[in-house]
Amino acid sequence: MPRPPILSGLLAFGLVLAHPAFAAPPAGGAPQPSPTPPPSASETALSPDAAVARATAFYEAGEYEGCAAAFGALLDDAAQSAQLSRRAREQARVYRAACLIAQGKIDLADDEFRVAVRENPQMAVPNAIVFPPTVIERFVVVRTGLLEEIRRAEEERARLAREAALAAQRRAESERLRVAELERLAAQEAIIVKNRRWLASVPFGVGQFQNRQYVLGSVFLATEAILLGTALTAVTIELSLHSQANGGRSLSSDPAKAEAEKDALNQNLRTANTVALLSTGALLGVAILGVVEANLSFVPEFHDGYRPRVVPGGRPPRAVVVPTAGPVAGGATLGLVGRF
Repeated sequence: MPRPPILSGLLAFGLVLAHPAFAAPPAGGAPQPSPTPPPSASETALSPDAAVARATAFYEAGEYEGCAAAFGALLDDAAQSAQLSRRAREQARVYRAACLIAQGKIDLADDEFRVAVRENPQMAVPNAIVFPPTVIERFVVVRTGLLEEIRRAEEERARLAREAALAAQRRAESERLRVAELERLAAQEAIIVKNRRWLASVPFGVGQFQNRQYVLGSVFLATEAILLGTALTAVTIELSLHSQANGGRSLSSDPAKAEAEKDALNQNLRTANTVALLSTGALLGVAILGVVEANLSFVPEFHDGYRPRVVPGGRPPRAVVVPTAGPVAGGATLGLVGRF
């Protein structure tokens, strides 16, 4: 019949207290280690739980050398140690440290306690029922010496946790802004104004105005308008002078005066004709220059901002009714034009 856990613990405690290894060392020196040989390779081919139970049995039997060797083989094997829970590894290190203390190997025992405390800074003091006061005392001494290291480790852990929380918060805020921007873009549509290539070939600055080169377009418009006005004025004057000449019939009957009038009329006609030709040529040149510049600087389209997107199947547009009126033969008409 298996023994109850409390009874087993009391028996183990009794064995520990009774064992000479935990008694006060004799005047001649440290206590002698147990002569139990270390476990063989065949004995260590056990599962981690079985290895822990076997090593614990060594401790309860007072075989401290075999206990230390068994726990050492288990903890030094990375594959087997990884299969143990953190609590089981802690207990294994405490057992091994207790066995090393029983053999007088205090420094090695302190190393085991340091490893255990560094793995778990919140590690509890070993059970006073299972382990003697010397083990608990060494654990407290080691942990006290590591308090500053533990404090720094806790501060580093807290700092990393804060940085992780801030990073998560920044990611969440970035995602929120991204979604908000996507929603804003989805609710709007871009206003695109497309230009027409043929308008670039229209003179009087039309191509420049289409390209939104308003200053240049105004220069071409004013220049071409002035040249056109000059050409029309010159042609009008020339035609008027021809009309005044009336084939020479309007000249004076006095030959001398008639000759002078004819010379003056011819001079005015030549001047008007020259001005008409020059202004017409200049008008054509400026117009061609404007057309070429508009085509070279042609902009296919302009982005004029955004407007609310019309959702298909959404609310229909509001009804609009506009009155109309117009003259007809013998009276006028009145009516309404609506959009529904």
